[in-house]
Amino acid sequence: MGKKSGSKILKRTMSPNFWQIERKNKRFVTKPSSGPHPSKLSIPLTVLLRDILKLTKTYSETKIIIEANQVKIDGRIRKDPNYPVGLMDVIEITKIDSVYRLIPSKKTLTPISIPDNERNTKLCKVINKKSIDKDTFQYSFHDGRTIKTSSSTNVPVGSTFKIELPSQKLEKIIELKTDSLIILIGGQNKGLIGTVKGINESSFSRPEMLDVTANNKTIEVNSDLVMVIGEKTSEINIQGTE
Repeated sequence: MGKKSGSKILKRTMSPNFWQIERKNKRFVTKPSSGPHPSKLSIPLTVLLRDILKLTKTYSETKIIIEANQVKIDGRIRKDPNYPVGLMDVIEITKIDSVYRLIPSKKTLTPISIPDNERNTKLCKVINKKSIDKDTFQYSFHDGRTIKTSSSTNVPVGSTFKIELPSQKLEKIIELKTDSLIILIGGQNKGLIGTVKGINESSFSRPEMLDVTANNKTIEVNSDLVMVIGEKTSEINIQGTE
């Protein structure tokens, strides 16, 4: 019989820099499974717990904890040690009652500890929408999930939905507009928090660009590289708690 799937391991020297793992003392590391986030923009659950959060020491120890229903991603138990964890995902380790969120940073993705009252809250960026029928829109988000709403809820791509986990109940819609608070999720300034001061519409040869003010300077960025996190203040904690 042929192989059921591709290799489940990756040379450490070929892994993304933001995984923050040691690359010389061992040769291989686990690859992310297929899932809601692209492999180049996600971290395998094992790597997150063992190498980044340093909650475990070995792959076997990590696997035992995961398969014992001790880890939740976005409010749902995940048993795959290689499950891909990505932008804005909420990671809950029930045994030690710790909750983390992956936020954009200069390292691309960084876990921060969040307060207990945010464990059931997530921000999702709209990356696509389509009309199902005259009364229904379907919105697709950066983490692979979709939500259907009535046609009266007509918001543009690039907006952010604040949802409840794991029910996906819609709590709030934050549109991308002037004076919105955003965080850069890509580019050389990723992780930077700023305010939108202008929106330059797209043309045939140029994508939609935003004028963003941050740290007393204004930069121009592609709207694909930003995520709205609030109207004046952030809807979630993005600084972390001790």
